[in-house]
Parts: sequence; C-alpha cells; structure tokens
Amino acid sequence: MTETEIGAASPARGSARKERQLVSLTSKPSPATQTSRPEGRTACVRTFGCQMNVHDSDRMRRMVLDAGYAEVQRYEDADVVILNTCYVRENAVDRVRGHLGELNRLKREGRVKKVALAGCIGAAEESSELKEQYGLDLVIGTHNTYELASFVGLPTMEETYTPELPGTVGEHSAFVTIMTGCNYQCSYCIVPSVRGRMVCRPLDNVVAEVERLVASGTEYITLLGQTVDAWRHEGLRFYDLLKRVSEVAPRVWFTTSHPSNMEDRTLRLIGESETIVRRLHLPVQSGSDRLLKVMHRGYKSERYRRKVEVFRESVPDGTLSTDLIIGHPGETEADHEATLRLVEECGFDSAYIFKYSPRRGTEGAEMHERGEAVPEDVVQRRFLQVLRAVEQNAFRQNQAKVGSEEEIFIRHGVSDSGKAIGETWSGHSVHVGPEVLSPKTGLPPEPGEYVRAKILSAGPHVLYA
Repeated sequence: MTETEIGAASPARGSARKERQLVSLTSKPSPATQTSRPEGRTACVRTFGCQMNVHDSDRMRRMVLDAGYAEVQRYEDADVVILNTCYVRENAVDRVRGHLGELNRLKREGRVKKVALAGCIGAAEESSELKEQYGLDLVIGTHNTYELASFVGLPTMEETYTPELPGTVGEHSAFVTIMTGCNYQCSYCIVPSVRGRMVCRPLDNVVAEVERLVASGTEYITLLGQTVDAWRHEGLRFYDLLKRVSEVAPRVWFTTSHPSNMEDRTLRLIGESETIVRRLHLPVQSGSDRLLKVMHRGYKSERYRRKVEVFRESVPDGTLSTDLIIGHPGETEADHEATLRLVEECGFDSAYIFKYSPRRGTEGAEMHERGEAVPEDVVQRRFLQVLRAVEQNAFRQNQAKVGSEEEIFIRHGVSDSGKAIGETWSGHSVHVGPEVLSPKTGLPPEPGEYVRAKILSAGPHVLYA
C-alpha cells in the first residue's frame, strides 16, 4: 500500500513507518517484567512496515494468545519470537538482519527457543538464505500465515481465498482489510511479487465485519488495501463500499489509494459524508510525466492535478498527503524541477518522501545496475529541496488553523509528556494539552473519546491544542 515504502522518510509524517512492537501499543513494561522472566510460555510479536503488516500481525498475535502464550515485549523474555517484516526498502532488510543476529545469539544461549520470520521478506527470494544463515525455525510469507497455527501448537488451519483478517473487537479503532495484492507493476515496487495479484472481499462480508466491530465499541474504522480504491466486486466499485461502510461506522478512513482508480464521485463523497475523515492520501511519486511513464504509474501529472482540484473543491477543509520518490534511476534535473512545481501547485499538507532504494527483482533495480543510478549527493540535495517545499506549504496551511475550535478524536491517551494525541475531522494530527479534559469524566481524555479544543499553535507536522 504506499505505505509500502519505509526508510528515508520525510519527518512530515515519516513516523508512520516506524518499527512497531504490538504489545507496546497498549502497555509499558513494569519494572518486574524488565528484570525477571514471566512464568509459562511466552511470545514476542514484532512488526516492521505498513498498516497492512500491523493488521497481519494482529492475526498472528491472536493465534499466539489462543495457543496459551503470554505476550512479552523483550526478546530475552520470549520462548517464541515472530518477526513480521517489510521488504520494500533495502534498509528495512538490513534492520531485520540486525534483529535476526541478536535472536540467533539468544537462541545459542538458550534464552529464546524458536524464531519465525513472516511477512514480505518471508515471501522473497532472500528468505531461504536468511533461514539458513540465522537458523530460523519457520519462514512464512504473506499468503500462508495460517501455517503459524501449527507452529505455536494450534490445530492446523486452512487459508480462505479472501483476505479475511478480522479486526479485534472491543478496541476504539480497527483496521479492516478489504483487498490484498496489487495488479500494478511499478518499476520500484516489490509488493506484487511478495503479496500477489489483487484479491477483493465481497461487500457484504466487509460490511458484516464493520458492523461486528462497531457493535463491540469500535469508533474508528480504517479500510486497508495495497491499492484500496481499486476494490471491486460483482460490478460494484470502491465508492459503493465506502458509502456503505460510512453509513455503518461512526468514523471512517481508507488507505492507500492509486490515482488511476480514484473516481470523482469518491472524492465528492468524502466531502458529503459526516463520518468519513476528510483526509486523502494519494501517492503521486513524481511530478515528471517522463518519469511517471518510466515508473509505469499509468497517469500523467495533469491527471493527478485534476484529481487534486476535485478534492479541494469537494472538501475545502480537507488535508492532502502523498508519496514522493527522489532519485529513481534515470531521474534528471528537469524531472526534479517538475516534481517541485507539482508540490507547490498541489499544496500538500504532508508527504512521505523517500530516497529511491533498489529492490531485487524490480525494473528499477535493473536500471540501477545498468549505471542509471543518480549520485547520492544529488539525491540528498533533491530530497532536501522537496522536503523544504512540502514543509513550507504544510506550515503555512497549519498556521491558518490557529485560533479555530476543533472536535478532536483521541487516538492515543496521555503520554509521559502530559499530552494526548488526536485527529480532527479534517485529518490534522493534534497534540492535546493537559488542560483539555474529557467532557464525560472531567479527567484526561481516553482513546476513543471526542473533545473540543482551541488550536493554540501549529508546526509543519502537527497542531497543538
């Protein structure tokens, strides 16, 4: 999903690609768990990459818990460690190698019993090499996660043909996968190789899951897909699915979209609906028509600009984010200037900006090996120029929100800094100060609650209330 790239990301929302350890999303280790090993069988699930991987890990995590394991945060406290990995960028693979080296040492010392490698790296060619090099006990890809069941001691499971990965009931927010795989063949992207071609869930199947989650108390549904707006089933398109879900769920968002699939009626629906967050993530990758053709993106920059115009007209207070790849093999100074012009004209509120990273088995990697790589110093200069342009636009637009009163959905409760993290209906991230209390309890707001607060200041990446 764009959200396919991790690594050299712009600080403008680059943290969405941080390595995640699932248990740390809900709790912090007590001093006791930091110094003594828990009793009974234990497991650690660690996730690298995009929201799709986080969702896949949730499924693995439930298998582990169903098998009677207690979840722990530290490798040295775990009998079983599962790494759910990302394969989009080379530094992601290097990072995983570092973790595997540490786990191999812990296995030799008898502190960790078994290690499983899952996710996109598990589906890639390097997986056999990694299994032999680090003595892995299980390697699974993105289409056979069900094999983890027997690995942890559950009865053997069979995978269904649809990407049914139910969200966890009772949580304030949940991911709902509506499709997996991708039918595009972008020059830089390994996703089609490791996740396969697109498979879509039936509309009624998706809506039933959303209804179940909402009935359990879930307030926020995020629809996921590698190219989520490519969803289709029995003559229905993504617009039809989004409309149905927005009529059921109290708050909805979706990611990641492809410009070639984005219909004008979907953009208008975002502005018309009272339950869809008014934030659009629409990866463009480059502003150069020549380079877009080399990338096999399937559209020209003018078509992308027109989509942005429809969104701005339909959702005047909405936020727009994108993905940009800097230094794709063969990128010229003229290509770079075209990207800068598009960034200025579209006025993005945020962007994931990545330096090109070759992935074995892609057309871009072949171009890189043929000597078409852009020199690193040139890539760095272009990266900083695009980053500055995005952040200047974002800062200017965020400053316009200062003084406004916003309804804010609390996504993360009060941290050690004394602030909660929330999101406005326009999709702006907000750090909420300790003076803002829950209207229900008069206490600091909890995840899943709404508060109303005045925006006091703003930076390029976040608002402050």
